[in-house]
Amino acid sequence: MKKHIYQDSRTAYLVIEPEIDISNSLSMNMMKNNKIQCFLDMECRYIDNNLNLYYKIQGLQCIKEYIEEHNLNYETARQVYLDITQAVINGGEFFLEENSYVLDLEYIYWDKKNKRLKLCCIPEWQGDFQRDIKKFTEDIIMYIDHHDKTVEKFIYGIYGLITDDGFAVTNIQSYIKEFKINEIDYNKDSHNKDSTPKKDDSHNKDDTQYRNNIKTKKYGLSVENISIPLRCLKKGKTNIWSDNIKENNNSKISIGRRKDCNIILPFSIISRYHAVVYIKDGKFYIEDVGSLNGTYINGQRIPANAKTQFSSKDVISLAGINCHVITR
Repeated sequence: MKKHIYQDSRTAYLVIEPEIDISNSLSMNMMKNNKIQCFLDMECRYIDNNLNLYYKIQGLQCIKEYIEEHNLNYETARQVYLDITQAVINGGEFFLEENSYVLDLEYIYWDKKNKRLKLCCIPEWQGDFQRDIKKFTEDIIMYIDHHDKTVEKFIYGIYGLITDDGFAVTNIQSYIKEFKINEIDYNKDSHNKDSTPKKDDSHNKDDTQYRNNIKTKKYGLSVENISIPLRCLKKGKTNIWSDNIKENNNSKISIGRRKDCNIILPFSIISRYHAVVYIKDGKFYIEDVGSLNGTYINGQRIPANAKTQFSSKDVISLAGINCHVITR
């Protein structure tokens, strides 16, 4: 599929030359005769008897350039996926197949003024929507602000949905609505970084609650440099944190690529539910829960469905991704 940018005296266009003749197709007629929300406006021109599709991009910025300049925050990420799902729903009303959308960062544009996404739809183009949005999300992960735990949790949850069997675009729409409800409590925790209450000499606070709070720790993985589509990992190590877990409790931390895992590693080599770390009386145990690519301690594969003790100094490998369990 050939593309280039064309600028005339009035406006700028993304120009695409389709690989097949689509001039008389139903979807082409729908695109030509209707202005569809969340789509780039399109017109047809013939050059040397070859059909070229001109998508108006005046005043817009390629999404790849935009997120390279700004680390992707939660608000923008949420709007991106809202607009993708809305585009698919809107297109369905005009008999446009979801496989017609080009989910490539270089073909998608961002309206900075209105903070909305504009998609490129090529009539009769045969993509694979689930495969393409999975690749799109992997590319997006490279640009998220990993100091913003809300966007990290949001994107990893999206990825978990996309890699599930029976995926449908409406699943993303439902997830976004549910995430808005949960986000309030999530942000409340992230904005209150120093959540340990101070001792009140007046004894107005419950001393038991006070002691419990100061024993709360956050557990996570320190992930080593590996070849996965996550920009911060390419620079060295990154820390992926689980939810708060009481230090003095017998607790467990699930690891996998599903959105309901405590620690989400959104990569195809990781199983949906890959492993579970248990914290019992200050000791660590890990159990591989039947993952495809295995769990290792210091290079030795551990048996599935059996708890194996390890220390924080040991190297845990999940399908070849090396990490250490850490606390803070």
